[in-house]
Amino acid sequence: MDEPPPPPLSPPPAPHVKTYTLKATSICYTKTTTPTTAIIPSFLLLNTCTTATSSPPILQDISVTAHPSEILAIVGPSGAGKSTLLDILATRTSPTTGTLLLNSSPLTPSSYRKLSAYLPQHDYSLPVLTVSETFAFAATLLHPKSTPEVSTVVTSLMTELRLTHVAHTRMGHSLSGGERRRVSIGLSLLHDPGVLLLDEPTSGLDSSSAYSIMQTLRSIATSRHRTVILSIHQPSFKILSTIDRILLLSKGKVVHHGTLPSLQQHLQSNGFALPPQLNSLEYAMEILPQLQSCGSKPITPTFPPDPTRTTPTIQTKHDPIRYRSTRVQETLALFYRFCKIIFRTKQLLLTNTLQALIVGLVLGTIYIKIGYDKTGIEKRFGLFAFTLTFLLSSTTETLPIFINERPILLRETSSGVYRLSSYLIANTLVFFPYLLAIAIVYSVSLYFIVGLCQTWGAFSYFVLLIWLIVLMANSFILFLSSVAPNYITGTSLVTVLLAGFFLFSGYFISKERMPKYWLFMHYFSMYKYALDALLINEYSCLVNRCLIWYDEKSQTCMVTGADVLEKRGLHENQRWVNVYILVGFFVFYRVLCFVFLIRRVSRSKK
Repeated sequence: MDEPPPPPLSPPPAPHVKTYTLKATSICYTKTTTPTTAIIPSFLLLNTCTTATSSPPILQDISVTAHPSEILAIVGPSGAGKSTLLDILATRTSPTTGTLLLNSSPLTPSSYRKLSAYLPQHDYSLPVLTVSETFAFAATLLHPKSTPEVSTVVTSLMTELRLTHVAHTRMGHSLSGGERRRVSIGLSLLHDPGVLLLDEPTSGLDSSSAYSIMQTLRSIATSRHRTVILSIHQPSFKILSTIDRILLLSKGKVVHHGTLPSLQQHLQSNGFALPPQLNSLEYAMEILPQLQSCGSKPITPTFPPDPTRTTPTIQTKHDPIRYRSTRVQETLALFYRFCKIIFRTKQLLLTNTLQALIVGLVLGTIYIKIGYDKTGIEKRFGLFAFTLTFLLSSTTETLPIFINERPILLRETSSGVYRLSSYLIANTLVFFPYLLAIAIVYSVSLYFIVGLCQTWGAFSYFVLLIWLIVLMANSFILFLSSVAPNYITGTSLVTVLLAGFFLFSGYFISKERMPKYWLFMHYFSMYKYALDALLINEYSCLVNRCLIWYDEKSQTCMVTGADVLEKRGLHENQRWVNVYILVGFFVFYRVLCFVFLIRRVSRSKK
């Protein structure tokens, strides 16, 4: 439960604090539509039929000013354009017409985003980390020069946000909606933004939690001299007491911009008597159609410029994000966080270990003492094929984890907490030992029971192959998680692609019998190179051993281990070529993941 809010803090003197006034003038926004083409294919028509659709304007001639040390609330019914206007003020959406000024200077999105913070309506956080760990991670990277003081920064921030009583509570357990929302606000405050924009911060909260959130924002605005802009559907009377100015919208037009008393004067000047049981905003929301139909000009007060406010230098060119930590610091912090996530996700840790152990033992008991005759050749082929199917498909359970982490990754990288490359490097480093342990468990439980090549060199090579296979599968799943929009689509992609790779691996149909137009899939198959490597490792020990006798009495051999490899077009000298190709697949899918995530991050910045 949320703690009762303290009384509002009086703003301390801060003569050297840089403050920002955001002004929007004549903002209009119409959603762009693309022409729709007729369903009939164009080659069946002499002229392609296209129809252009026009949509009504969402915002019309909006002018608004937000000042430091004040809270500006954008209020209105559903469909009034609140979220659209907030997106424009956050430079997440470009207006059709109009200007945005910061301290009377034209702003550019790249510069503006460095000094502002935008909080969406949904809170994304890592559920296995505690509140203090969540703050400490961001504080370590955003304040690297004061690393010994990180605990002090985190403690003071939690005290300011009234979160000390849940400091050691995990984000996914026992946190109320208001507490989770205050954590999101705290993460934004670590950037020390001059302008804080929030999309319906009280949505989905009870009245007590909503009032507590607004009291927190009131304290931030006054004590830190920050400009706070938020959208809210219909604030209660208590919440109105924390708001300095309101912008009342209806159907994309301004009904009123100013204080609550000025709204009451506006109503009275248009002949509306305020009922005693309602405040002026509640009554204005009820009579919005009459207010608009009366044709009165909305009150939009003008404010004199404050000479104490400094004007920031805003560059007209696109500025790259300047990160506060080095790549090494980012990688170490992310590696430490990944370790916590893996070891606290006990279901995944336990499931992967038990899967490797149980499947290895079951296969070992099925193929026990596999032998060296014709049946042994077939069994080895089947054992290796099933091993590949199991290993490549067992990593799909990490797909929802990666997809759920993606919004957090996009938020943290787009806001400049760390580089995307540092994230992928740390992710790779943390899975190296983890998947090596899984590979060893599987290999030990299977290899010696089956009776595969009885040399330590062959066993070590087998462990290396299993490790590379699960690393390659992990990289493949990470790539798909960057592409798929959701878990269902991701699962479908995994199923279809893995089935295609297995089909063209050469297990069901040899390369020589494949149609030529499908040969490219044979070389793109991850199964092919892993299966070839396993066969080379096994039959390199049996090159001179006769597996099928033509006449055992006369010692006439029909098939040796070398013949089995030759039939597959393999040779024992190729054992490291396949290893290099598997490493290449691992790197290839990581690079693809990096490319697609860069596109997502760049879109989230626009």
